[in-house]
Amino acid sequence: MNIIFGALWWVLSTVSLLVGLFSMVTYLVAAAAQQLAMRIPQDLKKKYDAEWAVVTGASSGIGKAITEKLAQQGINVVLVALEDPGLHSTFAELQKKYPKRSFRKVAVDLGVEEMRYMSPIIEATQDLDVGLLFNNAGYLHAGLFTDTEVDRLRANLECNAGCAIPITHHFLRKMLERQRRGLVAFTSSSAGYLPGPTATLYSPSKAFLTNFAATIAAEVRHAGIHVVVIHPSPVNTNFFKYKGPKLSTIEATRRLVAPPSYIADQLFASAGRLTVWDQGMTSAAFRLLNKIIDFQFLTEFIVRIASLCGDQKRLVEASKTHRGKRA
Repeated sequence: MNIIFGALWWVLSTVSLLVGLFSMVTYLVAAAAQQLAMRIPQDLKKKYDAEWAVVTGASSGIGKAITEKLAQQGINVVLVALEDPGLHSTFAELQKKYPKRSFRKVAVDLGVEEMRYMSPIIEATQDLDVGLLFNNAGYLHAGLFTDTEVDRLRANLECNAGCAIPITHHFLRKMLERQRRGLVAFTSSSAGYLPGPTATLYSPSKAFLTNFAATIAAEVRHAGIHVVVIHPSPVNTNFFKYKGPKLSTIEATRRLVAPPSYIADQLFASAGRLTVWDQGMTSAAFRLLNKIIDFQFLTEFIVRIASLCGDQKRLVEASKTHRGKRA
């Protein structure tokens, strides 16, 4: 009997070691490829013979940094963003800074239902040869799920993930029709690797973007169209001007922020080289956590300790829907 148990233990430990080694080696290979790619800058105008790009969420933060880098490489840009002073000031700033480039702006709310944002986008780009698409728009809405109005939740989901479906569908078809190389990029988040209580739709919407990008990447690469999705660690953007109650866990990450231009640099470096790109220590830590601890086990752990965390305790105590509810 001891021999049988000894043999089973040897098999189990050997398989576990091999699985662990294979998991870590494949991750390190991808990480090494990223480091190498960052050392070799790319000109997207030359790589994709690109004249025009569309950038959503282009009025500030990562979107603005992407737009600037495109202009620096001689690419004209359509800025898609919410109708507010930020869009108009960014548009005027870019026109002044890059007089040889052409810019168009589309002021739409990407969080509305029935895809009402599509008609203005299509109308503004119908005469353009768009070879690059950057799905960058998104925001965080803090609060408990049941304390947040459904309309706000749906708007958050639509802006973060839903709008990327019709926008990508439209421009991807155009890219296939033009029969030339193209690029579709997505700004996801390291938050997509873990459940995100107190900001209910942020993590799920970003997890969707990652899987969506990886799926269509496999469908269109044969046509010379590349897809990339980046998982930024905390970035110094309007992300921190999120809607809903303040969360100490989010505020604490301010000390770790990278400049938006750094994310734009990494996106450009990734084009056509890697499909999924982790940026920063937060993304690396979350990815490694999922390798070390099984996701099901990790989920059970988070579910059971979430109520002990300061943000959730404070929100539950102030909640209208959770008041008096204790298991």
